[in-house]
Amino acid sequence: MTEAPSSGKSSARLGSSGTAGVRVPQEPSLKVGVVLDERVDFLREQAFCVLRVKTDKWNRFIGAEENQKIILDFLDHIWTNLFDSFNSILMYFNNKLGNMLYTAPPWKTKILCVIKRGVKRVSREEFKHQLRLGEVPGYPMEHLPLVISEVLTSVLSNGLNHEDWPRVVSEDIHRHLEKLRSKVVTLRGRAEGRTLLPLPLMLCVFLSSLSPTGWPVDRSLLYSIETLIIQWSGQIWSVLQKDSGMMLQGGDCPVPSAELHFWSTQRENLRGIQAQIQSPKVQKIMDILKRVESSYFYSFLDVCHKADDIDLYLRPLRRMISNLEERSFPHTEDLLHPLYHTLCLIWSHSKCYCTPQRMVVLLQEFCNLIIEKAFAYLIPEELFKMELEEGVERVQITISVLQTFKQLFHTYRQKVPQYYKYSHLVKLWDFPASLVFQRTDRIMGRLHMIEVSLDFLKLEKVELGGSRGKVLKILTRGWERFLIWLSNTSKTSSPPSRFASYKLFLLQWWVWHFLPHFILFHMKLLKIFGTLLDRPRIHQLFSPNYNVVLVLFCEEIDQCQFILEQHKDQVRPDMIQFIICSYSEIGHYKYISVAVWHSHLGEKHAFSGWKS
Repeated sequence: MTEAPSSGKSSARLGSSGTAGVRVPQEPSLKVGVVLDERVDFLREQAFCVLRVKTDKWNRFIGAEENQKIILDFLDHIWTNLFDSFNSILMYFNNKLGNMLYTAPPWKTKILCVIKRGVKRVSREEFKHQLRLGEVPGYPMEHLPLVISEVLTSVLSNGLNHEDWPRVVSEDIHRHLEKLRSKVVTLRGRAEGRTLLPLPLMLCVFLSSLSPTGWPVDRSLLYSIETLIIQWSGQIWSVLQKDSGMMLQGGDCPVPSAELHFWSTQRENLRGIQAQIQSPKVQKIMDILKRVESSYFYSFLDVCHKADDIDLYLRPLRRMISNLEERSFPHTEDLLHPLYHTLCLIWSHSKCYCTPQRMVVLLQEFCNLIIEKAFAYLIPEELFKMELEEGVERVQITISVLQTFKQLFHTYRQKVPQYYKYSHLVKLWDFPASLVFQRTDRIMGRLHMIEVSLDFLKLEKVELGGSRGKVLKILTRGWERFLIWLSNTSKTSSPPSRFASYKLFLLQWWVWHFLPHFILFHMKLLKIFGTLLDRPRIHQLFSPNYNVVLVLFCEEIDQCQFILEQHKDQVRPDMIQFIICSYSEIGHYKYISVAVWHSHLGEKHAFSGWKS
């Protein structure tokens, strides 16, 4: 943030067209007040110098009446509604010069800020002393740590600026500045997707006071060192705990490219941390880590090596994933054999990726990729709207690809020992296949159901002749009547006779199925349709069939008695008492059953002939 230059020479240097008196040809639509205003000329020169804009772009910008009004209002009026705490007004220009910016939204280019020194009108004579200019880069997150360390720290750490302050206040300000800067640096790293380790503000004092053979004598410096080590250890440990399987645990369905991107980003992040640690400014701090034998230091080196190894062996999969994504789904089966071959090579050669957890995650991501391609190929919204033959063909192709992918897993699972040609230590794929194909199996189950549904839809075109065709027509007609009856159940004003025909049809169908079957079938029908017997009309029509049920029941009992008598002589003597008891209870069961039918038939049916 600088004050506007006051000399004419400086103004000539800032202007792109010479001194302030030299005018750039203006368009005839511009207002005379804007054209002849030296304050606007000054802003134009600053925009040329800072934003590198061209004359024609400025002319288009200043030609808009809205922009003219904003500039003149900013210069000629007293504004107090914005930035009251600074007693100033800000006006923003960007290098596109499309319009004025009253606020500070996210921007991607450099911004020129014009600030009033006080809440007052900018005069035409002393405007250069009444305005302050400033530049804000396109990425403020990168600029803010520099402002804190170069400006705020320099001002607040200078003892001449707080000679009269108590020592406690000065130390407290330094401590808050250090916390603020570390938070800003950490936030900047998160925004960029990497880990930045904040250095202490008084690093020079820290390095100069550190003894080459022992600990620092000053306890405050020792406390700062320990705090810094704990903060860095927490940041590094959070990076070490990251795993590519977290997305699957969160319920997402990532594809293999996410696995490769994760390890590539993890490798770059760890290498960035290692470069920060190996910088000359941090070597003394690293000596402290070694001196205290910190576990974070050695584990960090191991994880860096692991990330390099995994990223190296996963690189061949990039081309295969690209081919899978570009190839049409019916032709992806040709790429599955090379894919499993590459996975087996990675398993047998990589020292850090040959763990069941990582291979299961990678295979699950490949399953997700194939399932996504299957959904794009099937078009679920249009599957039942397209031609039946085409829909069945698409479903069958999808099932074939998924089954091939699963079968190849079991095939190459047996071939894993063949890839260990130069090692006696063989690691098998001993993890269960259900961990890999859990989602795939569910999708295949749905596809089989859809395939069966599409096959049933083909029956709409089939017409049967003969007696079976007539029966089918009767059932179809009954089903249509049933649908009509369902659609009218909500209309309470409809007369009962409207549904009488359907009830009679249902009863006729029931009686037709009731007569030629065994007693067990009759019992099942009575159990299913028993509630309909309470209806007077149905009870009147069906009551003659009770006699049929009783006759069949008697015949069944007589048959059981005949079988029992036939096998009675073959029973051992010690079982006679049991047979007698069982034989006597048959009559009770017979009497109870007849009593049940008697309750259904009413008092007009007499059963005096039945006794226990």
